[in-house]
Amino acid sequence: MKIEQYPVKISTVARLFNIKPKTLYYWYRNYLSNYKEDIENKKWHPKQLEIIDKDTEEITKGKPLYVFKPDQIGENMSIDDKVIGHEVFTILSNNDTNKIAMMIESCKSEEISEAISLFGSNLQKVRSISCDMSAGYLKVCNNQFTEAKIVIDKFHVMQYVYDAVMNVQSRIKKELLSQLSKSKTKNEEDKIILAKLDLLKHCRHKLTQSIDKWTQSNQEIINQVFENHHELKIAYNLAQSFKQWYSIKNMLNQKIENINELDKWYLNVKNSNIQEFIPVVKLIRKHENEIINYFICAHTNAKAERINGNINRFISNNYGIRDKDFALYRIAQYF
Repeated sequence: MKIEQYPVKISTVARLFNIKPKTLYYWYRNYLSNYKEDIENKKWHPKQLEIIDKDTEEITKGKPLYVFKPDQIGENMSIDDKVIGHEVFTILSNNDTNKIAMMIESCKSEEISEAISLFGSNLQKVRSISCDMSAGYLKVCNNQFTEAKIVIDKFHVMQYVYDAVMNVQSRIKKELLSQLSKSKTKNEEDKIILAKLDLLKHCRHKLTQSIDKWTQSNQEIINQVFENHHELKIAYNLAQSFKQWYSIKNMLNQKIENINELDKWYLNVKNSNIQEFIPVVKLIRKHENEIINYFICAHTNAKAERINGNINRFISNNYGIRDKDFALYRIAQYF
């Protein structure tokens, strides 16, 4: 039984046995874990991604695949980025097992695509792959997961929609600030403007929630804000109607029904004449097929984000990543 397979918290164990954390860490790294043994037996870093210079066709460097497990390739996969320390990693994970299939220290689509190609025929198992709207990951998915449906992550799409609402709120705030007098002594009109600004501040996070999440006091505040700024109310309603369209219950609809409902939303945005929603509509139109695939696959990046959160907790509980290679070794073993 390998001790590194369990998320042992160094500081907790050190206190339990009255040992300095650094001392325990030293023994844990060099003797209690299989780290050195796996390096000697070449069980750690078994795969290297060769980077070839396009001009000379020579191998310039090798990038280690910190996790490469073909047995974790399944029907429903997710690809996402993760910052560990100061470096960006790409993680390919299995949505059904919550395990990592591949982890590479890169966010370049060419390198990621080349690394994924090492899975060979295993990629034919994948029926759906979820990712965000980054061009790099979409390119990788199109190139490597040819048998799978690409699903744009629902939560990333909703974030863009909510950002439009917050941009409307920010614009209104700037307009109010510009109306304040330059005098240090505030007049009655200034006091009214300051009161409106205070209400806007208090409702900020509530604008990304549905009405049923509001408390009675919050509802009263937001109703006042909507009375003062009708455009913000329209923006909020647009975001909520899009959220309702994105509801899991619409999976029972025919694809054409969901497309028609989305077209109605586009029209409502156009009629609202709210400029902040124009780039959102363009983005959704561009990725419409991959967004609508959500209703077919019921697939999001939620489990991938959960893995990211678990890695954060794992790192914070286990002496950080000062020893980068050992930290990544433990992550590979546990996840």
